[in-house]
Amino acid sequence: MKKILTISTLACLLIACSGTKSTDPNWRPDLTHADFGSYPTNYPEIIKKWGKKFFDNPKSINYLSISSPREEYLVTDSENQEAIYGYSVCANINGIKNEGYYKPFKKYWFFIRNGKVIEHRDIDFAYNKVIYREHKVNCDDKD
Repeated sequence: MKKILTISTLACLLIACSGTKSTDPNWRPDLTHADFGSYPTNYPEIIKKWGKKFFDNPKSINYLSISSPREEYLVTDSENQEAIYGYSVCANINGIKNEGYYKPFKKYWFFIRNGKVIEHRDIDFAYNKVIYREHKVNCDDKD
């Protein structure tokens, strides 16, 4: 009985493991043929439109700085090695909360594709500074 149980357990483990794909932790998208979409020449307006939607008091928003757009990618499915391409922008933003006090300036990262913010992150939190394995947010205007 123990042999049958052991053999059936091993068989179940082998079947379960055979269906999973291995993910290459070093995979990066090939940027040579990437379609980044149209360059967001109006990126300040795109960021300000996002601010009006996501801040409590849109009229009180201050934009200290907004970086220039840089080509960027987001991995959407690492198992199937799929990514989306666009542009990233960083901005230092603050505003007044509905309770009447100022929120301190925070640095936000934005991923823009064809004139729309696809993803945004408050990068004052350490875990938000990584886009993908070993691929970190870069807010420097210099390459």
